[in-house]
Amino acid sequence: MQAGLIFGCSWKQWDGERYKLFTLESQDTLSVFTYFGYMLYLFVLALKMDVRMLSRTKRKAYLVALPAFVGPMICGHFVTTLLLPYLDRPSQKKVSLMISLHCMVSLPVIENVLRELNMISSDIGRLGLSAALVGDMLSQLALVAGNVVRLYQLSAVKGFFYLAGFFFEGLLIWFVFKPATVWMIKRTPKGKLVGGSNIQGVVCLVLLSSAVSVLLSQPAILGPYLLGLIIPDGSPLVISMIERLDFFVSELFLPIFIAMSALQADLSILLVGFKTVFTQFNIVLAFVTFSVKVISSFLGSLYSGLPVHDSLALAFLMSNKGIVELAFITILRGYSVISDGLLIWLTLIILLVATLVPFVVRYLYNPSIKYAVSQNKNIVNLPKNSELRVLVCVHQDKDTHGLIQLLNLSCPTKQNPLAISVLHPVDLVGRITPVFISHKQENYGNNPYSHQDESCSENIVLCFDRFERDQNGTVCVECFTTITPHKFMVSEICRLELQKASSLIILPFHQTWTADGHMDRDDSTIKALNSGVIESASCSVGIFANRGNLGNMMSETDCYSVCVIFLGGSDDREAISYAKRLTKDPRVELTLLRLYAHSTAEDEACNDQNWDKMLDSETLRDFKTNCFGDGRVRYIEAVCGDGTHTVMGIRKMVNDFDLMVVGRRKGLEESSPQTCGLNEWNDFPELGILGDLIVTLDVNFRASVLVIQQSATEI
Repeated sequence: MQAGLIFGCSWKQWDGERYKLFTLESQDTLSVFTYFGYMLYLFVLALKMDVRMLSRTKRKAYLVALPAFVGPMICGHFVTTLLLPYLDRPSQKKVSLMISLHCMVSLPVIENVLRELNMISSDIGRLGLSAALVGDMLSQLALVAGNVVRLYQLSAVKGFFYLAGFFFEGLLIWFVFKPATVWMIKRTPKGKLVGGSNIQGVVCLVLLSSAVSVLLSQPAILGPYLLGLIIPDGSPLVISMIERLDFFVSELFLPIFIAMSALQADLSILLVGFKTVFTQFNIVLAFVTFSVKVISSFLGSLYSGLPVHDSLALAFLMSNKGIVELAFITILRGYSVISDGLLIWLTLIILLVATLVPFVVRYLYNPSIKYAVSQNKNIVNLPKNSELRVLVCVHQDKDTHGLIQLLNLSCPTKQNPLAISVLHPVDLVGRITPVFISHKQENYGNNPYSHQDESCSENIVLCFDRFERDQNGTVCVECFTTITPHKFMVSEICRLELQKASSLIILPFHQTWTADGHMDRDDSTIKALNSGVIESASCSVGIFANRGNLGNMMSETDCYSVCVIFLGGSDDREAISYAKRLTKDPRVELTLLRLYAHSTAEDEACNDQNWDKMLDSETLRDFKTNCFGDGRVRYIEAVCGDGTHTVMGIRKMVNDFDLMVVGRRKGLEESSPQTCGLNEWNDFPELGILGDLIVTLDVNFRASVLVIQQSATEI
């Protein structure tokens, strides 16, 4: 946009060079090219929108959206009433349209800012998108109404035919174009993406709908926009179209369109344009509507229950301007509704608002404050005989059996119940708004946001519901599905963890194995997600790598051999605290293996002065006192001189167990002689030294691994 403004200046010394770069012929060609790109952009945007969401939007979103639109509209008409006598007759006929333009609430503009600020999956982001959808629909209707009023004042016949053409095109899109797209969707086999011929057919429909718009005296972009709205979001057709067009349109067409729109704004006539009364009127109107929109949105947000800082951030967010407003003023300039002088002022206003709003929102909204409320949620600090709250992430239904068996081994009882929150994270494809589904509140199968992975979510929910029923009231399970972009899933998991006050998050390892021990899945996005949660979570985190044994043993009479490896440190103490719950299950035979270094064995008395070593000793003493006695728990001490001895010892014993529980021990790798030198061979830092060592053993290894990292603070 800045480049377009610079190159659009017509200073005398620059004119000759400017026309060498941008000849009139090339500008016309680029204008057609970029207008076509913007048309495709609106089509793709409409594909991602779900107008059915309007009927399901919560009351809080309407409390924000309605004041954001109605308040500026009322004040805009009030200002117009005061200033109308100063306008000439032609300008008075444009007033209704200009008020609608200044009061716009634009969903794509707000979505772009939220994505830029990494807030799209935050609480304020979800509320902002829901409110923006409501405001966007109201704004589109207001723009149509404003244009009808403008044309009616010019000629009643023009106004009537414009309105009739608008409704006729809507009916045409609904009764002719929609059946064609539904037919294409039905032709596609379930689970498959739409073929190339159908993609070409949709592009032809886009061009045809645009041509129909022009024939009916409507803007050329109206037909493609309506066509995108009527295609069911999340369908294979939508997913295929977005995958083919989204990057191409967003990264190529859109920047060129913005530059070409700004190129038409000539800074050299800035002062000349300001001298016209209609330009001055629009500047005043822009200032008033923006101010009132901020104030009314702020009051609506406060009334809905948001904190002051969040309310103010959301108010500025709802008042933002961007690509949509720029496109509208460019189109109005093409229809000679506004002059070149007014165009440059409106362009500068859009640039100013679009530049300042992200900085203001970033300053006002600080989600880290919420995550800093509790930094000591871990198993070590749980009172005796208390509920353990666990958040479990499940990516595929094949992950469920091993995770359920791990939770079952945690021995939930009436005195030590389990509260399990199950989250199925799904990548956001084919829609603009993230979705969070609570399966206890709504039936996912009938949910309007059904995803291509719907059957996977249903299987996950059914498995955990069955697990809850089998535990006779000792387990409470809540299942959720979040549909959000991969880059925001970490914040989504941390948000739910904070909301549910979880003490432990269990994440599946990004690799899975077949029954014969060979690699089945290696997902880099899950690996990045696990690393992000480990760094961001305010509670303890466990990464569970299921090599087969644990998930296959589902009988109530099966015995499980569990080994906890203890070297020392907060993560190992957390691992022992979790293992204490396992010992209450009569099916579990647990071995606590303490690995000494030579120096530690010789200088044990000196270590009594070390606070961390004292905590280690106290943890071991408590474990021996409370868990020994019935022969199912063993305590073994072994001396390891260096990392090589540790590797050899673990290799000899690892196949004797079904589950290995270890601490991550980040930052202690080189300070511990037992693991010294092993850090160079660590392929998976999120597992720590020992976790990585066990997981990367040969294919005949069958023990599952749980790697635990304690939360930041231990009391």
